[in-house]
Amino acid sequence: MIRSVMTMIEHKIDMYRYEPELQAIIAKQGKECNVLFYGSSTFGIWKSIEEEFKDYKAINAGFGGSTSDEALFHYERVAKPFAPKVVLWYYGDNEPVCSYTVEETKELFLATWEKFVKDFPGVKIVTIATKTSFARDEYKDFVRELNAWQKEQAAKLPYLTYIETADICKDEKGEYIFSHYLDDKLHFGPEGYKILGARVKRVLDEI
Repeated sequence: MIRSVMTMIEHKIDMYRYEPELQAIIAKQGKECNVLFYGSSTFGIWKSIEEEFKDYKAINAGFGGSTSDEALFHYERVAKPFAPKVVLWYYGDNEPVCSYTVEETKELFLATWEKFVKDFPGVKIVTIATKTSFARDEYKDFVRELNAWQKEQAAKLPYLTYIETADICKDEKGEYIFSHYLDDKLHFGPEGYKILGARVKRVLDEI
């Protein structure tokens, strides 16, 4: 049974702040989509997704510095029309910055996942662990709790798979691996995406 989550969380941001980017995603509707990358700027600035994953018929639906609240809010008009078989999910970076609590974020994650599962029986969701970053190190405890919860959910929910990112972010000594980031020390750069992309492909080949 799919547990219905009726979120009563108050919006803390303008839900239409990334409308131009959303319109660009909507313009892709109608293309064949087996794999939908639905997330924030970690997907949005990963410009090579559709080329790298063309054999998987992937669509990049990452937008702005968005939150899972926006992902849920825009689900019906942005994500649902793609009717994906697999969803790559990435959120959690921007929620604490926008004053969402970790409990609210968990609720928003689950509510959106359940929409996909209800609308597309048999869909698989791959949640990528929220990355820590030097630029937002103050939120590391938020990220740690959120990722622990995501990992727990993946162990329980048959539709959910979890991809770890901790070792892309930091070395064995717990120091940030800056060569994996852009100069902003927030977003992954080419080296970080190279590692993440390989992990995503391995999971897609297994599910």
